[in-house]
Amino acid sequence: MSIESFKSEEEYVAQMRTGALLNPRVDSTFKALFTQPTTESREALHCFLEAATERKIVSFTLSPNDAPGMFPGQRGVSYDILCVFDDGLSADIEMQAFNQRYDYGKRAEYQVARLETTYLKSGSDWEKAPVVFQISVLDFTYNKAEEDSKKVVSRYAMRTKDGRELSNTLNIIFIELPKVKWLEENLDENTALENWALFFKEADNPRKTGLIEKLTVKEAGLMHAQKSLSSISANQELWIEQYRQEIAERDRISAIAAGRREGIEQGIAEGIKQGIQQGISQTRIETARKLLSMGIAPAQVAEGTGLSLEEVRKLEDS
Repeated sequence: MSIESFKSEEEYVAQMRTGALLNPRVDSTFKALFTQPTTESREALHCFLEAATERKIVSFTLSPNDAPGMFPGQRGVSYDILCVFDDGLSADIEMQAFNQRYDYGKRAEYQVARLETTYLKSGSDWEKAPVVFQISVLDFTYNKAEEDSKKVVSRYAMRTKDGRELSNTLNIIFIELPKVKWLEENLDENTALENWALFFKEADNPRKTGLIEKLTVKEAGLMHAQKSLSSISANQELWIEQYRQEIAERDRISAIAAGRREGIEQGIAEGIKQGIQQGISQTRIETARKLLSMGIAPAQVAEGTGLSLEEVRKLEDS
């Protein structure tokens, strides 16, 4: 349900007692889903990482979320979930529930570049530079090209214009949730990651329990994810945190909309003002020309129309 449907934090949190599930598309819930000290949470994250990276992962560890600074004043990076694999590879996982007023692609590039600089030690051979992944689950459409309207998963890497890969070191994966609807038609044809996208989009939707049940039967990782989501949905603190995040985003959007309205209103008012001034100016010019044609002296014309003597003389010469 929309945050607008609730009158207070207490009413919102009361959903917990009805068996409702938290929204995995909200940052705090997404992180909690994958980072609990439970078998379900760890197995869910393991399966999601394998689906996203398309690699077999033996084991992984969770790392601190903040990237170390390289120089004073450098813009910091805080990852939602940061994992390092047994073979030295690493992945940053992000949930971006709301479209921001910047190019998210640039943010993803910056994050994956910072991730790459974290693990190569001084004196190491360049061949040891680890492969890194930036995995973003986006609850908005990033790639709006018509030909990609059904492309839920996009994989980006450094390549030449004709498609030749550079080194497969920096990898960015976008999962665009608004595009998932068509995936419901035949679950067996979907990739594992596409079915994860369906789960993220519909897991908390009471009208899609049948779909989620089919997904959890089909994918063991999704079964673990569903159990983890059900478990954390009994946590009142997470409901409060989710409510406050959604309220903050609603207020941000409202502030942007109000700013746009104010800008439009100011623009209209300024346009009217300029139009009136231009109309008055044009009327004065036409009056001055008529007076000049009647032989009235330029000084008298200037005095009678409010134009400067220089402006009148230019009219006289034109």
